[in-house]
Amino acid sequence: MESIQLYYQRFPDARGLVFSQPNTEKNRVRAIAEFLQEAKTKLRPYNVFLAADIFGYVCWNLDDTDIGQKLEELMPYLDFTSPMLYPSGYHLGIPGYRNPVAHPYEIVYLSLKKSKERTGLPASRFRPWLQAFKDYAFDRRPFTGKEIRAQIKAAEDFGSNGWMLWNPRNIYSRDGLHPEDGRRK
Repeated sequence: MESIQLYYQRFPDARGLVFSQPNTEKNRVRAIAEFLQEAKTKLRPYNVFLAADIFGYVCWNLDDTDIGQKLEELMPYLDFTSPMLYPSGYHLGIPGYRNPVAHPYEIVYLSLKKSKERTGLPASRFRPWLQAFKDYAFDRRPFTGKEIRAQIKAAEDFGSNGWMLWNPRNIYSRDGLHPEDGRRK
């Protein structure tokens, strides 16, 4: 069965914007959830899965992170969710890990685990985005095969329905893709 992946359905977080309704958490979350519900309904005749990307902190934050993404409100309309678990994006870290780029396995695994706990959904409903680009938030380290492999292993150990790599320059290598030594045999 085919899948449609919606890229990052969210409200902008810039201050001073004017919306047709008050910019409250309730209104933001309802708007995103209703959009996903309508998309799911319209796509049903085409027999496709519906997936959406979400901000990594949504796995942890109980509020909508000011962008209308609240995990429990989105999941009923999605077959898969793809949290963007880029360690560089966790500028405040997560409990126990203040420097997320030094702990790519833990960031991915614990974020997925937290999502599963909050939603009660099986691990197979999650398909995370993983970081394949140089850190921009902490020590500017390159994410090479070691860091990429750690993230992939975390997603696989969790039992996710695959994973996806992202690099804003669309520069990818095979480094880290295979558990043996990073190269296809």
